[in-house]
Amino acid sequence: MEGLLANCNIAVMLAKIYPFMLRTTTTIILIFLSFGVYAQQVITGNIRNSVTKEVVPAVSILIKDTQLGDYTNDQGNFRLTIRKGFPVTIICSSLGFETKEIVITGPGPQRIELLPVSVLGKEVVVSASRFVQKKIESPVTIERIGTKDIINSPQPNYYNMIQGLKGVDVTTSSMMFTTITTRGFNTSGNTNFTQIVDGMDNQAPGLNFPIGAVIGLTELDVDNLEVLSGASSALYGSRGLNGTMVMTGKDPFKYQGLSAQITQGVNHIKKGKSNDPLGPSPYYDWTVRWGKKVNDKFAFKINVQYTQAKDWMASDTTNTRGLGGPLQDPGYNGVNIYGSNTNADINPFLEGAMAQVPELAPLIEPLLAEGRHVVARTGYPEYGYLSSDAQLFKANAEFRYKIKPTLEAIVSGTYGQGNAVYSNDTRYALTRFHLGQYRAELKAQHWFLRAYTSRENSGRTIIAGPTAQLINEAWKPSYDGRTGDGWYPQYVGALLESMSTGDSYLDASNKARVFADQGMPAAGSPQFLRLKDSIAGIPTSQGGTLFTDRSRLFNTELQYNFTHLVHFAELIAGLNYRLYRLDSKGSLFPDIKSPIDVAEYSAYAHLTKKVAHDKLSLAAAFRYDKNTLFAKPRVTTRVSAVFEVNKESFIRFSYQNAYSYPSNIQALQSTLVDYNTYASGGSDRLLNGVYQFDKYPAYTVQSVDSFQRTQNPADLKLFQLNDIKPQSVDAFELGYSSLIGGKVLIDVLGYYSTWKNFIGYVNVANSPGTTDPTAFLDRSQYIQYNIAYNGAEKVNTYGYAASVGVDLSHHFMGKVNFSSDFLKNRNNSQVNNFNTPNYKFNVEFGNTGFGNKERFSFNTTMRFRPAYFYQIGFASGTVPASAVIDAQVSYRLLQAHSTIKLGGTNITNTYYRNGFGSPAIGGMYYITYAYNVF
Repeated sequence: MEGLLANCNIAVMLAKIYPFMLRTTTTIILIFLSFGVYAQQVITGNIRNSVTKEVVPAVSILIKDTQLGDYTNDQGNFRLTIRKGFPVTIICSSLGFETKEIVITGPGPQRIELLPVSVLGKEVVVSASRFVQKKIESPVTIERIGTKDIINSPQPNYYNMIQGLKGVDVTTSSMMFTTITTRGFNTSGNTNFTQIVDGMDNQAPGLNFPIGAVIGLTELDVDNLEVLSGASSALYGSRGLNGTMVMTGKDPFKYQGLSAQITQGVNHIKKGKSNDPLGPSPYYDWTVRWGKKVNDKFAFKINVQYTQAKDWMASDTTNTRGLGGPLQDPGYNGVNIYGSNTNADINPFLEGAMAQVPELAPLIEPLLAEGRHVVARTGYPEYGYLSSDAQLFKANAEFRYKIKPTLEAIVSGTYGQGNAVYSNDTRYALTRFHLGQYRAELKAQHWFLRAYTSRENSGRTIIAGPTAQLINEAWKPSYDGRTGDGWYPQYVGALLESMSTGDSYLDASNKARVFADQGMPAAGSPQFLRLKDSIAGIPTSQGGTLFTDRSRLFNTELQYNFTHLVHFAELIAGLNYRLYRLDSKGSLFPDIKSPIDVAEYSAYAHLTKKVAHDKLSLAAAFRYDKNTLFAKPRVTTRVSAVFEVNKESFIRFSYQNAYSYPSNIQALQSTLVDYNTYASGGSDRLLNGVYQFDKYPAYTVQSVDSFQRTQNPADLKLFQLNDIKPQSVDAFELGYSSLIGGKVLIDVLGYYSTWKNFIGYVNVANSPGTTDPTAFLDRSQYIQYNIAYNGAEKVNTYGYAASVGVDLSHHFMGKVNFSSDFLKNRNNSQVNNFNTPNYKFNVEFGNTGFGNKERFSFNTTMRFRPAYFYQIGFASGTVPASAVIDAQVSYRLLQAHSTIKLGGTNITNTYYRNGFGSPAIGGMYYITYAYNVF
């Protein structure tokens, strides 16, 4: 009974408090629901150009005083979730538009218009100091190309825009292979210029130089690129002595939507006396980009680009011996004629003929009395020998995940494949080569940790010179010691027969060549292709010319920005580890038994401090590098000062002491580039280890040539080669930048550099297995080498440059830049490769929007280069002066989010070269359809 009463009391009590509990619970639920409503308040909107009314993508929308924000998508729409009540202020900003602050008083769609403004003087850069700053406040000279510059450029390939920047030199070895540099020392395959793509060194792991745009960004995925002129190794590592280019791809959180661009064109339109061997040929370039922000945490992008065209072919027939054409010189060796490097003095054959037929003595003895008679095998021109099919396929995928708002994980992969040709010690035809670069990165507000690998596959690379020589030997040997027959015995027999009928030596030589060339397969014939494929399919280590490079690069970098901890200054520090795994199977390096590992360890720091009421910005950078090929570590320094004259005018001064370890090519290369001729590094591992110069001395090639003429051993001159050492440069720069009246931007500079242990090249020869000097009388008994080595003299370079940009209102813009570079104290014992004119200038004039709703735009550029001397491994000579004009006009289909562009490069079709031994480049005319490109 007591239990029952107790239960009744509990029931009564619960009945009394139930309404209170219900009200309280309901209140709590409503409170939480109200919090949920606040947490899920959403602001949506659309942003448009206030003049044209078209949508503006990639606009930054930031909630004021927070790190929360979004970007407009390709339709100009944005969506923000706020965690506090209204009102709230958002900041809308985009380069090329006036920044706008808007107070939002409640939820609902917002319609916002931004006013277009000039970008002159407002560009920001990152690579100059590794943090964001205005370009005109940079402590060193830097040039920048942004997305809108690419859209308005007359160049169908953004990479070729770089040649119009101040102080930049380029060498175009082929349509798919352009090498850039600054401040002289311009050559194809420049190992002293660094190219960084999304934080990754873009060099080929084995060759150690950037290979153009092969695995760079696709046309539609370039956010911006920045070019640092001159020494930049303090921030970007060894081998940045001539400059660094930093390229940044588009963030899929910011740049969203599907974009496509199709370019169809035509080139090889002959004009005047052009010796272009091809006729009008099609050019195709197709690019697609898809960026998608799945949600606030995850985004991705996919890029694909395919380019196909008929390449420019090198066709310089100038005799490298300087003795006239093939009908005037029996030893003729044309610059772009391959196989004619095989030559011999026919006097021993003449002596043999006289011994067999004494009656020929009256004919032969006068010839022997004249001295040597050098005769070259008949070579093949580049067209018909090397393929003219230029192709490039690139694909890229990137995935980004925001672990939290200030911490992002990134995984990306880029793959490139194609055909291209580049010039070095001979012409190299890269056929079906592959390059891959793969990255994993964690990026936070103050730090990043990045790891990536680059993998190279040289495909079916053909080394033009020796392949052609071996083709000649395959169809008819120069001399068969077993039978006594061969090309040269046949040549000499026909020569003597012709001279006996009264022909002059030169006329008889030409007839003898026709006779000895009987059976020579024509370039492109089935027999020729069969021989070429068989020789190019055998590795160089086995007597063929197949380039079998499978080298790889592994890199890990950690960087931390300590500024928020130290407060008094901007402080950035980082660590870097890199491993080259050289694996060419003996075709490029002495790695036939096993791969060679070369490691580099680096640490760097950069400190910036503003003083004098923030008018003076002082900075210092230090970098420590250690390379396992060399005993001593090296320290690189950069100090700079930027003084603010007024709000838009700055004076800059910098000093850089930069070291560069010899590249793997400069240290370890051992490549057959001609019959019995090697391109070589200067490491003692090769000099005395492989070539045995300590036993069989090296002589200058010039003295060997002299000895062959005089047969006096005293003419042979020894050349002392020592283990190659790192080179260094001390560089000073003084510059001034100013934005005048918001309409005129000027930049002027002067620089002076001193190079120590400068790495150049020298041609030497030795006779392995013997010290008998008479071995140098027989070309088959000695080997020539083009060897990298340190010059003893200090080499100085200096120059100056200026640029002016003028906003002419109504979207008209004019730009002009001028630069000049000089080499002082040239080391004449080396090939210096200072291949730049004493001055050059570029002019640009265009408009980014005019007419009804600013649908029309146009741009024209002109690049002028005077004639200048150019050195490269297989030839040297003068590059003629050139004035190249490019132009385009565009029309925008606003409703279709599309643009049609009609344009041309080198529109006057006046063929020009920018490298000796490289192809002449004619005009190309194209039409482009671009969808949703921004």
